[in-house]
Amino acid sequence: MPSTTDDPPIAPIACPVCAQIEARPAFAKSGYSFSRCANCGFLFCAPYPTADELSAYYNQPSRTPTADFFNKAASRKRRAMIRSLKFLPYVWHKSVLDIGCGGGFMAGAFARLGARASGLDISDGSIAYAKKHFPRCTFYCEDFATFRARHIQYDFVFSSELLEHVPGPDDLMTTLAAVTKPGGLLYLSTPDAGHKAVPADTVQWTDVAPPEHVQLFNRKSLEILFTRYGFRIEKAYDNPKPAHSVIFRREA
Repeated sequence: MPSTTDDPPIAPIACPVCAQIEARPAFAKSGYSFSRCANCGFLFCAPYPTADELSAYYNQPSRTPTADFFNKAASRKRRAMIRSLKFLPYVWHKSVLDIGCGGGFMAGAFARLGARASGLDISDGSIAYAKKHFPRCTFYCEDFATFRARHIQYDFVFSSELLEHVPGPDDLMTTLAAVTKPGGLLYLSTPDAGHKAVPADTVQWTDVAPPEHVQLFNRKSLEILFTRYGFRIEKAYDNPKPAHSVIFRREA
């Protein structure tokens, strides 16, 4: 409904990234409201989807893998092997964790390049598939807090297309900081809300896709977040598409 001069002003809320009281409603899509921080540009669902909403979405039968089936498995395996090659200097004879590993395709590719590769995912079906098809790797099916309690750290951590899915940055970021060795490296990919290819009307951007994608970062908000958790940018790849592709180093 259009606002009128009689409507009370909407009070800003604290930004989950920079903590400034600068986040205000931006738009709604698919029944979810998004806010944007005027200070750092962070774009996020406010409120985030509940655990029950996310469980209902991700546990639809059509989305659920099994030990014997993973959608588009052959192409995923091929693309993972090709993609893994640019990380060869980082994974050769290194301990590696793919966090949010799905069916284990990247972990399997890293193992073929000489890594001691592991994968973490909360999906029972995904991990069942990964264990059956990539036996050289170690896989864990548990939530972030349970995995953190193992106190395992890795030379190289891989997190691809995960950050935008989680309802709030802190649980994942706490985990990334806990599992990356001091001085170790972390690769992150996630949509780039500040990219020139993002439509001027952000609501039309396909990566705004709740409840699957619930938070989106520009370069400033991403740097603020990772700095807060003890990381600095080691290398940022150029990308013609609206996506971050960054290697961070965890400060020793």
